[in-house]
Amino acid sequence: MAEITAKMVNELRQRTNAPMMDVKRALVDAGGDMEKASDLLRERGAASADKKLSNEMKEGLVAGRISTDGKLGVLLRLGCQTDFVARNDGFLKLLGDLTDLTFENNVQSAADLHALKYPDGSGRTVEQVIKELIGGTIKENIGVTGLARFATTNGRVEKYVHHNSKVGALVQIDGSTDDAVKVTAAEIAMHVTAGVPQVAVAVDRTGVDPALVAKEKEGASEGTAGKPANIVEKIVAGKLEKYFQDVALVDQPFIKDDKRRIRDLLADTGKAVGGEVKIIRFARFKVGEA
Repeated sequence: MAEITAKMVNELRQRTNAPMMDVKRALVDAGGDMEKASDLLRERGAASADKKLSNEMKEGLVAGRISTDGKLGVLLRLGCQTDFVARNDGFLKLLGDLTDLTFENNVQSAADLHALKYPDGSGRTVEQVIKELIGGTIKENIGVTGLARFATTNGRVEKYVHHNSKVGALVQIDGSTDDAVKVTAAEIAMHVTAGVPQVAVAVDRTGVDPALVAKEKEGASEGTAGKPANIVEKIVAGKLEKYFQDVALVDQPFIKDDKRRIRDLLADTGKAVGGEVKIIRFARFKVGEA
C-alpha cells in the first residue's frame, strides 16, 4: 500500500478544496494516485450533492450589478440552508462570480447560468462547481433561486439591495437616459424592495393576472347577499380599486411620501426630461420566498 504523506494530502486539498479527511480517504482508496483520488472526490462530491438537492433553501443572499451607463443591470439570489453558510467566504465568492457571469452573458434563467463555464479556468460548468461545493466544503444545498437581467437602449436600469443583502429589487424605466431617470429608477427600486403597502405583482393594473382579479372580485362580493345589484356593483368596484392600488406598482403610494403615487414620480420625471417615461419591468427577490 502506497504511503499517503501530508504533502500529498495538502496538495490534493489545494486542488479540490475538499475536506482533509475526505482527501485522505480518497488517496487511500486510490492507492496514492493523485488523479484517481481527484476523480473519486469529484464523484463522491456529486453523489453527496445529489442527495442534498431536495433540501429546502430558506437562507442566502441577494446581490446585483449595474453598468456604468445604467443600460444593463442584474439581480441574483443565491440560496442555501443556513445563515452560517450564507456568510461563508466560499459562498460569498460564488455569489460574486455568478453575479458577474450573469452580467457579462445574456442569460435569462438559472438553467442558462448553470450551463456557462465557471470563470476559474478549470473548464467546469457553473453546475459542476456548485455540485462540488455542495458535496465538498459547504456540505448543504445551495443554488440560484432568483435571476433577473434587464437591458435597455432608451432608458435606465437601477437596483436597490437592502443593507442585510436579504432582499433587493431591479427596475427598468424607458423613455430617456437622463440622470433624472436614473434617480427615479433607484427610488422605485428601493420602494419595490420595501414591499409596502404590499409587494407589487405587476407594473400596472392591466398586467395583474386575471385569475387574481377574479378571485378578488369573488371575495369582494361576499356579505352582499340581498343588497340591490347597483349597490353590490359599487361595493365590488370600490374594493377592487383598493386592491389595484395595493398590487399595481404605479398605483401604490410612494414609500417616502404616501401622498404621492409611483405614477406621480414618473410624471414629474417625464416633465424634467421633456417626454414620457414608464416602468417597463421590475423584479424583487427576498431570501426564503418563492
